[in-house]
Amino acid sequence: MNILAFGEVMMRLTVEEKMMLEQNDHLMMSTVGTGVNLLSSLSHFGYDTTLLTVLPDNPLGKKAAADVRKLGISDKNIIYKGKSLGSFFVELGQGARPQRVTYQDRLSSSFCQMPADDYDFERALVGVDIVHICGIALSLNRQTRTAALKLAQVAHERHKTVCFDFNYRMSLNEDNNHETMKKRYQKILPFVDVAFGSQRDLTDLLDYQVKDETELYQKFCRDYQINFFAGSQRSFQDGKKYFAGFLFHHDKIYRSAAKELTILDRIGSGDAFASGVLTGLIEKWAFEDILEFAIANSILAQAAMNDAPIFSKADVFNYVDTEGRNDLIR
Repeated sequence: MNILAFGEVMMRLTVEEKMMLEQNDHLMMSTVGTGVNLLSSLSHFGYDTTLLTVLPDNPLGKKAAADVRKLGISDKNIIYKGKSLGSFFVELGQGARPQRVTYQDRLSSSFCQMPADDYDFERALVGVDIVHICGIALSLNRQTRTAALKLAQVAHERHKTVCFDFNYRMSLNEDNNHETMKKRYQKILPFVDVAFGSQRDLTDLLDYQVKDETELYQKFCRDYQINFFAGSQRSFQDGKKYFAGFLFHHDKIYRSAAKELTILDRIGSGDAFASGVLTGLIEKWAFEDILEFAIANSILAQAAMNDAPIFSKADVFNYVDTEGRNDLIR
């Protein structure tokens, strides 16, 4: 099974020792991004993974590519062009202080400046079974959304399984009105087989007015011929945080039990959940087992530093079997 992900690679700069940015001059650099995070997890689960992206043609781009290879992801479809890599700063949360992300000017990155016609999607799709596209590409600029839409269309025409993550970010759409963003999502969804999102994405972004959750997902999946719709949900009870997930398929909602959550670094939790769901679909597990695995993978990812999960299937199954009680492995 070969999975291709299309998306931006970014340089993450994490403030050390859980300090705020103003307090500390020491930063830890890592290479991340939705595609990197998803493929890192899938490669550690034993699948062939390939990243389609654009990196700057300089030592920074070569460093990012080396990091991608370390995660077990093929770099054969990485294009080197331009001079800039998108970046952001992370201040880890502690107690009442939430985790905070500050982006730099990502629209100047090599990925965002790449014309859609310069990609060779036909070549990139050779030997690929599953294609993952992140919805953030629809929010960045004309080049990225054109490329995402074209890739989805070409992959669909060649009978590849197309996965799409809504990943809608209000902060990236200050210059785009609601109707504009809605139309962008509506254009790509007809080519999608597996969608990751939330009830809120359907009601607040796509303007569905259906209140019943089952009927809402039914209408969405029927309107766009979506085969699977999945997402994660956070909740708080008695001062504790919980994490759960759902999977909708053939007019039925499957739900996981809510698991208690201890967060070290929550960025990339949705990517870990998505990679867990894709693993279960590839292996044709029962839907309840898929959700249990996906939730466990995401909980483990949030208990570790950095966006890209590096847990094996054995690690995830160990958590599932012990319900997280095993605090020492020898």
